[in-house]
Amino acid sequence: MKKIIFFHLYNDISGSPQVLSSVIRGIKSKGFDVELYTSHTDGFLSGIEGVKYHTFSYKWTTNRFLTFLRLIYAQLYMFIAACRYNRDEVVFYINTICPFAPALAGRLKNIPVVYHVHEVYVKPNLLHKVYFWMWKRLSYYTFFVSKYVQNQYDRESLQTKVIYNALSKDFLDKMIPKKEATEKRNILMISSLKEYKGLKQLVKLAEIMPEYRFRLIVNSDSRSIESFFETIPGNLIILPAQKNVHRYLSEADVLLNLTIPSLCIETFGLTILEAMAYGIPVICPPVGGPLELVDNGQNGFQIDSRNLDEMSNKIRYITNSNDYNRFSNNAKRKSECFNEEAMITSIEEQLKKLS
Repeated sequence: MKKIIFFHLYNDISGSPQVLSSVIRGIKSKGFDVELYTSHTDGFLSGIEGVKYHTFSYKWTTNRFLTFLRLIYAQLYMFIAACRYNRDEVVFYINTICPFAPALAGRLKNIPVVYHVHEVYVKPNLLHKVYFWMWKRLSYYTFFVSKYVQNQYDRESLQTKVIYNALSKDFLDKMIPKKEATEKRNILMISSLKEYKGLKQLVKLAEIMPEYRFRLIVNSDSRSIESFFETIPGNLIILPAQKNVHRYLSEADVLLNLTIPSLCIETFGLTILEAMAYGIPVICPPVGGPLELVDNGQNGFQIDSRNLDEMSNKIRYITNSNDYNRFSNNAKRKSECFNEEAMITSIEEQLKKLS
């Protein structure tokens, strides 16, 4: 059985490294030897037992030139390291399309390259186009996180399969009893600190719904949060990155995903799935991967976040009507369809074909 060499550019507490963490643990449990190349930052990929780590210096900053230099260094590091392996020994597994350098090394060394594609860019820049060009020409096999992502790309020359993200055993084991309240007034949003995530819409929503308590968790630090928001309503609490969100999910009554479709399209939505496991109804955009999770009028609603009137009306409907338990039960049942063992088994089957 070949060793699986995983590559991921930036280790943090966002969705793609969280999914990769589950994949690595699952593949390790199936008997594969595993090595991982990633940044030496702290995140979901840190401290996985039995994994041989190779780390490099990379971190995103607001200084684009500095970030670009770090990117070039990281790609060179991965390329040189990847060239040391031989075809008979390994399979390369690249998470997201960003680490193109190991794929190039894989082609030069005739090593099978598997991509796990999470992203779709509405307005790709030159660097994104380079990533896509490399992926389409260098991959041997591709896993997509949703049918939506799969359908965005020309698949005629690609071998592909949809592998839905799933809730990890670790997440399920750490779930805590949901706090029940006579009044359902707690609205939660978990997001990165980007304008296209609909953060300004959330502020406006909080302003027009003063009777509700809004909580926003952003994948950033307190200093960045302070510089991003001009004003924050009194009923909106903003928290920096949280590696463990169970406490906040246990207190939430509705989860929001307010990504603006004209600027960005969500490809799956792991936080949506986590909320549904807690029986939390979800309001999400009307496009993209979340539509494979949220059934309109059953376990939540699909609404464009720029339509604040409809958004506020649906929040009030969910929380004030006798239908809340129906929404909640449907959310729980839907979350059970995304099973980690099934995800790992599908990936294992394909990797064995390459071994």
